[in-house]
Amino acid sequence: MDQPSSAVAAVARPDLGKLWDAARARLERNGRQVTTNPIDLRDLTDAEVTAMCALLARRRPPGNHLRVSLAELDRVLRSSNVQLGIVDALEAMSGPVDDRRAQRSTEREQRAALWESADAHPIAADEQVRRWLSSVRQRGRLTRLAVDDPAALLNDALDCLGWLTSNCATNLGCSLPLPVAAATLFGDAHALDADRPLGTVVADAVLEVSGLVDQRAAWLTFGIQLDSVSTAALTFMLPGADGSLVATARVAAEPLRLTQRMLDRGHGLAVRPGDVVWICENPSILTLAADRLGNACQPLVCLEGMPSAVTGRLLAALRQAGAVLRAHADFDLGGVAIMSHVGARYGAEPWRMGKQDYLAALDSPTTDLGHVIGATAWDPLLGPAMNLHRRAIHEEAILGALLDDLSR
Repeated sequence: MDQPSSAVAAVARPDLGKLWDAARARLERNGRQVTTNPIDLRDLTDAEVTAMCALLARRRPPGNHLRVSLAELDRVLRSSNVQLGIVDALEAMSGPVDDRRAQRSTEREQRAALWESADAHPIAADEQVRRWLSSVRQRGRLTRLAVDDPAALLNDALDCLGWLTSNCATNLGCSLPLPVAAATLFGDAHALDADRPLGTVVADAVLEVSGLVDQRAAWLTFGIQLDSVSTAALTFMLPGADGSLVATARVAAEPLRLTQRMLDRGHGLAVRPGDVVWICENPSILTLAADRLGNACQPLVCLEGMPSAVTGRLLAALRQAGAVLRAHADFDLGGVAIMSHVGARYGAEPWRMGKQDYLAALDSPTTDLGHVIGATAWDPLLGPAMNLHRRAIHEEAILGALLDDLSR
């Protein structure tokens, strides 16, 4: 047993590495079959050509290009001190030679079995569920999730859909938080979280089956409520109906966080068509507006970066009520992205966010821009100006001007 190991080690040299790599690739591709089809080896070094010709007992060719078949390598190795065929020799050198043809065939069979099992699931008799399954298959949704057992994942998703459908009437009477549904079904309150594979697949199904595009509204059609209290939109001096929490906060000139639950219940907003609501990016601006302006401040919403789902819901509600939204953000890459988003999504107008505003603010404290700025649709000249001067300007640096606007 020692002699073959030593002999294998003798041919497992760097100058033969390209030969063994090419042989392994061919064997794995063709199902480990030792064939006579030649392998082209190009762009070899002089040392590699010399070593390969010595192994194959050939004369050196004029160029650094060799053609060799697996069958020839197999014969050479068997008749040498290695005394092993090409497959066994490669496995002795660097591990198993995979049969990728067989693997592909097995994968095809597994995929076929997966979809046969899915189609046989009781809930798959529903036309909308069948349409969703077809969509998942066409989009390769399960493949992109890269889970160990896609069949089990899909079966769990279908079980969940079945439970949602059969319990829909009960849950609509008193909506159930998603973690409670997850714990009831899978013993894990986080099983249907958006960052879990199962949660991703089920959420996709809920959208398709409900026919809606809003995730929260889609879940509610099954009587399931997404988290409605963990996140909130930061506001100040929004108009509110008499006796509402919004009105109380306005009278007290105190910042107020509005949760998704509050928005769902229409909790006290009293915005009239034409009312102006101002939007800033950073909480420090809202804090100082409360401290310095108090109840003389105009209605203000703070995005705290890119708008969260609940902040977006608030902006949409304000816009639907007829409010005029005016937004400001940092003059940097993130601020430009925020302005593009709130302008396109909620129709927000720019507030001190044009080229001339930027140039005037260059007299304020600035920092390195650090990024190339793309298109600024609300003022096409702003992006080029920022790229020319390469300075970023944060909202806090022009606080005085912002507070002046908010106090009018």
